[in-house]
Amino acid sequence: MEQEIASAIKFILESADNPAPYYYEVPQDFLVPAVYFPSPEIMSQGDTLLTYALNYSWFIMFFHKDAVSAHALGFKALNALQYYKNTVPLIDETGALTGRGFHTKDPSLKMIDGAAQLYLRWDSSRLCGFRT
Repeated sequence: MEQEIASAIKFILESADNPAPYYYEVPQDFLVPAVYFPSPEIMSQGDTLLTYALNYSWFIMFFHKDAVSAHALGFKALNALQYYKNTVPLIDETGALTGRGFHTKDPSLKMIDGAAQLYLRWDSSRLCGFRT
């Protein structure tokens, strides 16, 4: 799993009081409260002569016993992101904080069919392998 994605998952889970996490798909008999982390959508673009950028869009779903509780759960994560000025602290392979972070674009929270959806976006610059 990529460092930024793992870091965002840890940050969101801790911010929302550690609901049951689900990845890839949500089983029919899932526990609540829960948060579902599907694979993010990723676009690419040129960045500089030596870098390219990956643009992440992530639709994270919060579930609870009712819509109000699901929204409250998602709001905890949204509020934590805003509190830290949309910066997610990076973790290393062991889950320890690195002292660095990455900045997300303004997140949003909306209700969809009784669940709360947190929308996260960020750009990640990467070094190109080809050098002239």
